Amino acid sequence: MCGIFAISAKENIVDDLFLGTFYLQHRGQKYCGLSTYDGKGINIRTHRGLVRATFTNDLVGMGGTMGIGHTSLLDRQPVKLDSKMGEFTICFEGNIINRKELIDDLKKQGHSFYSDADIEIIAKLIAQGDDFVDGIERMAAKVHGAYALVILTKGKLFAARDKHGFRPMVIGQRDGAVVVTSESCSFVNLGFEIIRDVKPGEILEIDNSRFETKKIIKADLVQYCTFEWVYTANVASIIDGQSVDIARRNLGAALARRYPVEADIVAAVPNSGIGHAIGCAQESKIPYDNVFIKYDYASRSYTQPTQAERDREAKIKLIPIPAKIKDRSVVICDDSIVRGTQMKNDLVVKLRKNGVKQIHARVACPPLKAPCMYGVATRSKDELAAHKKSIEQIREYIGVDGLAFNTLDDLGKALGRPLDQICTSCWTDIYKV
Repeated sequence: MCGIFAISAKENIVDDLFLGTFYLQHRGQKYCGLSTYDGKGINIRTHRGLVRATFTNDLVGMGGTMGIGHTSLLDRQPVKLDSKMGEFTICFEGNIINRKELIDDLKKQGHSFYSDADIEIIAKLIAQGDDFVDGIERMAAKVHGAYALVILTKGKLFAARDKHGFRPMVIGQRDGAVVVTSESCSFVNLGFEIIRDVKPGEILEIDNSRFETKKIIKADLVQYCTFEWVYTANVASIIDGQSVDIARRNLGAALARRYPVEADIVAAVPNSGIGHAIGCAQESKIPYDNVFIKYDYASRSYTQPTQAERDREAKIKLIPIPAKIKDRSVVICDDSIVRGTQMKNDLVVKLRKNGVKQIHARVACPPLKAPCMYGVATRSKDELAAHKKSIEQIREYIGVDGLAFNTLDDLGKALGRPLDQICTSCWTDIYKV
């Protein structure tokens, strides 16, 4: 995925913009960028690398009273364009499914492309509007997929969320400042309070540290991304009214109730598996302990852009603790099993090598049977273990003594959402949108 942060304030926002974007680093580690408006013009800088490493000594000249920031695993954002409505910068997260169709149509209209990146398509579609609100509405009518976006102009900010609500977006406020961002994990440290989530289909105009709803594009259904709670979001965030930490503990507790087992300890595949494991341990009354530590300077493996990079990151990030493993039966909790290769070739190998007695794997979400069409971390069906194998075949393949996944019903209950309000395409291979 990617992370977006937008802020409007009565004073210089550069520090808040820098830190707010930094706190979204878990959503994308490869590129980052900031753009500000200083009353005269729009400034923009992007880097390859991490926010803190690349921007700490590169904020001179980036002051202003409003700005947007972006973290990405795919491309450099924000991007800057000039249009009949004037200059603007824009960044987004999501995925356009009908990308090729839109590019072909725009080329027929005389447009040329620097790249085939989604952000360029979205920006060109918006620029065809009579104003930015009209442009976002026109773009939304043509795009099939998911998006959350922010736009910085000379004097105003705009924010929009797709009508189905796939990608998260939350509004925060403190005295003299308002922010719109992918997640709320930065709010406490930056002094913001959650006002509410951006509504599915809502278009906001933000000016002089105030926000106003300009339009709500209606849809027949909402489809909140379940993977935000299961894996993507920071544990300190609240996504669409539900604490990520509590949701993960609920998921772990559901696993313990449905699949009881005798074991010495419950452990996690860190970091996203920690909440699931704590919930499982609390419900089962089996002690929670560490058998793996994530090395602090490793990145997330699932969100790497290529399979080779995912495999490499998965191999280096987890360090076993032999004293916690030898001669013990372990319940190991993970957020998901995609291909099963990390569990098979890394986790299980390390546990067996260090003398584990038994391994019982517990997975927070149902078996992944289909690729996500609404985010950038998409995969083909052939890569997914559950598309080709039964649960018993997956258990044999990864080499564990026991394997169990949460059911769809338990997933919905843990998230506090009816199943018709959350996207279950990954687990069902049924795309409702």
